[in-house]
Amino acid sequence: MSSLMENLHERAEELQAILDGITEPLVLIDSGFRVRRVNKATLEFSSEPDFPSTLGRKCYEVLYNRSAVCPYCPMKDHHEDEPDFDAGFEGKGEVGREVFHVANDQKETLYLDFFPIRKDGSIVSIVEKISNITRIKEKEEENLRIRNLASLGIFISGVAHELNNPLTGMSLTLQNLMNNLSTMDPTFFRKRLEMIKEDLTRAAMIVLDVISFAKPDKLVTTNADIHETIMKAKDSVIWVYPVLSKNTEWEILSEPGMTFQFNPVKMERLFINLFKNSLQAYDYGEGKIKVEVRRTRNMMHIFVEDTAGGIPEDMLDKIFSPFFSKNKSGIGTGLGLSICHSIVREHSGELTVRSYDRRTRFKISLPLVQPKGN
Repeated sequence: MSSLMENLHERAEELQAILDGITEPLVLIDSGFRVRRVNKATLEFSSEPDFPSTLGRKCYEVLYNRSAVCPYCPMKDHHEDEPDFDAGFEGKGEVGREVFHVANDQKETLYLDFFPIRKDGSIVSIVEKISNITRIKEKEEENLRIRNLASLGIFISGVAHELNNPLTGMSLTLQNLMNNLSTMDPTFFRKRLEMIKEDLTRAAMIVLDVISFAKPDKLVTTNADIHETIMKAKDSVIWVYPVLSKNTEWEILSEPGMTFQFNPVKMERLFINLFKNSLQAYDYGEGKIKVEVRRTRNMMHIFVEDTAGGIPEDMLDKIFSPFFSKNKSGIGTGLGLSICHSIVREHSGELTVRSYDRRTRFKISLPLVQPKGN
């Protein structure tokens, strides 16, 4: 018996050593959402001092500092007194989730894998693997910046090459004039000056093209359907943030055919920013985003409302400022609402906000016809 216990103890130590060799957090969770086994990486992730401090506690408390089951958990509808996860686990195989997480006031993007463990045909426990993909996304952004710099280098090289041609022509023509100034026929002299003028015009056009490329384009509007633009923005947000928007109800009070002059691409970006703010405020929980469109004689008014808690009164006059964010957790850049304000201003419109009864209500007022010169 003693030999058997020693053997089991050795096997348990071997298993723990294998788990500790895995650099990503691994957590064994029973049907009561209690932590049964973790590896060393989990202690670092959860800032727990040792293994005993995690065992027997709720997984959502240890891992994510929540007081209830995480809203993005695939077993969130599971009752803790049920003996298995059969009813609550989604699908027969593993389930993955990409979620936002805040640790030490820093936003992280995590990918969670949930692997079911079956016994006698029932799912009795789950292994959760936590992958921090923030560094991967940062690396992708760094690669994008490198590619952009490479493209910029090619662009500058091309501009230099284009400018070199007329500059070389002017240099050769001036050199020829200086060498033959005393003997040159006036007609020939005039032709050489015309050549210099043509090269100067070419150089000026190249510089003008670069300036036009660098500065923002003038607002281009078309007779577009605001209902279609709102629906495209909604679909885009749901596609980009499927888990974040999973529990969100949408109420779109508008009809196809509400057309007037605006830029559909920029207006879609505006609605995407507003919808994303509402989704993040709900924090994966249930809620509703309401959009209402009203047309008056000369204006189109669009209202975007959520009930995610509202905005403190002392912040209402600051939220459209660049880099200002009411979210102290680090989520967001603080540029979204500033961009929205800029887009509405480009359209000679007005963007206002009200907050009451834990509601936030944005009002976008746009003229049906853009003023001349805009």
